[in-house]
Amino acid sequence: MAKKQKEILVEKVDGSEVKIVVKRPNANLINKAQRIGAKVWTESVKEGLFTKTSLGEFMKKNGMWDDEKEEKQNSITENIKLLERQIALGVDGRKLKVSEGKRKAIEIRQLRIELRDLIAEKIALEANTAEGLAENAKFNFLVANCTYDDKDQKVYKNLEEYDENADDEVAFAAAAALGQMMYNLDSSYEESLPENQFLKKFNLVDEDLSLVDKEGHRVDVDGTLVNDKGWLINDKGERIDREGNLLSDAGQMLLQAEYEDDVHPATPKKKVTRKKNTE
Repeated sequence: MAKKQKEILVEKVDGSEVKIVVKRPNANLINKAQRIGAKVWTESVKEGLFTKTSLGEFMKKNGMWDDEKEEKQNSITENIKLLERQIALGVDGRKLKVSEGKRKAIEIRQLRIELRDLIAEKIALEANTAEGLAENAKFNFLVANCTYDDKDQKVYKNLEEYDENADDEVAFAAAAALGQMMYNLDSSYEESLPENQFLKKFNLVDEDLSLVDKEGHRVDVDGTLVNDKGWLINDKGERIDREGNLLSDAGQMLLQAEYEDDVHPATPKKKVTRKKNTE
């Protein structure tokens, strides 16, 4: 059963804490939000903003998103689904080795990154279409009207006040909570992905979903040790590159070769002549 409200303790920048309650919107509020969204959509179209359809046509016409990229997106998506199925059900009915499942899980991770990079520009542009602005306006209206303090009083008097404070900790926490309630957004989405479920089952990742070796030390995809900063390191904890060469903290290769200085040859020492004692 869906939760009707969610209580959150928000820590502010100054260290103080404030309790808020985010309530699920009722039908009346949702209808009002839809009207606001429709109004924003109409105004956006009148002002000449793209709809998602016209944006797609524009991107294709200007080479920003063509049939080749569309085909690549579909191909990556299908490959992810295939690998997920293989991890879950096996391949040709045979028993898989954990190492093989690990390779498939890591491959899915890499494919998701590739897919995200591919569609990043498309998603960014869609946020400013008429539909994107309309959805944003609807959601902001609901957050402004569904956020209460611990005395059951609205935190925001109106939408304008929410918009003015949309970047602070309270507004951010309220928006995240409402999004989870309305759209069933899982706060542990990454953890719930099939590849990460497999890696967790066989203790191949830590609590942050970073790959680990048999001893529980963080490693890269090729098994090289990694520190908390994400740097590759050797057994001594020194930063290295993929080939094992030592690096500075700034990522520059350290001087390790030995040289014979033929540019500044050693100056011959002058002979000290002792005066003869004539006495």
